[in-house]
Amino acid sequence: MTNRQPDLSGPASNGIIVSLVNGEPSVRHARQIMLRSENYDVRSYATCAALLADPRSRDCPCIVVDVEMESGDGMSLLREMRATGWRGKAVLLYGDQPASKLLEDAERQGDTLFAQTIADRILVAAIAATADRGRIGEI
Repeated sequence: MTNRQPDLSGPASNGIIVSLVNGEPSVRHARQIMLRSENYDVRSYATCAALLADPRSRDCPCIVVDVEMESGDGMSLLREMRATGWRGKAVLLYGDQPASKLLEDAERQGDTLFAQTIADRILVAAIAATADRGRIGEI
């Protein structure tokens, strides 16, 4: 008789890596759990600097980032990532009203904008579409 331990690692990954950057721990944790339940391989970061310091962050086709964090600017993060060769797409989450510059930058880069209060189902659909566009952009 073998003594097998149950697999507590959660559902198998669908192979899509998502980087999640949000300075609010409760929001970041809740979204991380939700995305993992949808079989995403989620890498979670409290700051833009933490994501930039992780060399594995260049491997993800999608970054979900709060553009209005106290610890850093989400748009600056994306510019720095793209300057280092990252070719993925982003889901940008804004607070009250997106600035026209943010809208222009997102449109030019092929990124997607949503309010921070986005519903989980809509966020998951946006990530799936963004990850697909990110993969196409790498071909």
